[in-house]
Amino acid sequence: MQNTDLGLKDLVRSEKWCSFQEHLSEALDLPIATIDSTGKISSKIHNPCALWEKISPHSPNSSYFVFCKTCILKSKSRKKIHLNETAHCKCPFDLDVFIIPIRSSGDSIVAYVVVGPVMLGKRKEPSEYMKYAESVGIGIEKLMDSIIEINVFSHNKMRSIVKLITQVFSYLAQAAYHKKRLSEITPEFKKMDPMFARYYEEKVLSTFLKACTMALDADSGSVMTVDKDSDKLRIRVATKLDKNIMNDTTIKMGDSLAGIAAETAKPIILPKDQNKSAISKKMKRKYIKSSMIMPFTKSHTNKVYGVINLNIMRKDKEFSDHDIGFVKELVNLASLALTPLK
Repeated sequence: MQNTDLGLKDLVRSEKWCSFQEHLSEALDLPIATIDSTGKISSKIHNPCALWEKISPHSPNSSYFVFCKTCILKSKSRKKIHLNETAHCKCPFDLDVFIIPIRSSGDSIVAYVVVGPVMLGKRKEPSEYMKYAESVGIGIEKLMDSIIEINVFSHNKMRSIVKLITQVFSYLAQAAYHKKRLSEITPEFKKMDPMFARYYEEKVLSTFLKACTMALDADSGSVMTVDKDSDKLRIRVATKLDKNIMNDTTIKMGDSLAGIAAETAKPIILPKDQNKSAISKKMKRKYIKSSMIMPFTKSHTNKVYGVINLNIMRKDKEFSDHDIGFVKELVNLASLALTPLK
């Protein structure tokens, strides 16, 4: 008989979920927490906001998440949270908190991921925060010290971030759920594991590519993995590429920029690396303004598993050091996602 009351802890190892959360928090530079339907914290809060301690009606050591007394997560009521879609909460400090329901299947919500607080648009003038400081009984200087720590995002950027977080955590919960269900249905499930793993690997790589192209505003991209039989790179997912080209393209290790990155296990950034002789000889698409070719592994292994290619064609834009750091964090995230879930 199927258990319909599976919780997050029944599906995914807590340390794995926490690692996902930590990498996303670092990459996006955002506070992120996971809670259950009562607001109880299910994992460590990463990149926490100092305001939580200053205006929380409870001890900062409380096991329940609370932002402020007017928040949907206010802990005094302990009423269950029922959110079918992402909730956007606006607090009296004109800060924004997003609560994202994570489903394991259908309508079954196993957790909520809380993102924020953030500022959308722009910061207010210090004088405008005087009334906020008075309302919670803290000095304006202390309040402003905390406000300055909070990052500002455009509305479009935040929509992309919420979408990314939804995709990443939903994938993790759904993959774990279906794997558990299949193992319950048939004892021979292990024989089907390679097929199952490949299906969800495609989902991981697709989410990985979408996250990078969306967050970095890249014009095109692809993810290639090393075929263990031929030791060649094959395209697994791509944007703006014909399916036939994807299926027919193979690259030898050391050949082309992707092959060099895979063989050396080192990223290639253009135009920064374009004068290196081994790289300049392999450059074919001169119309590309900037490229990033980043190799990645599976968690707990050192062997290159694949590479992600990101391209910019516009003359007024190229990848920055910050972009490189962001992709490295997502590479770590993809590495974790490609390992067994439970």
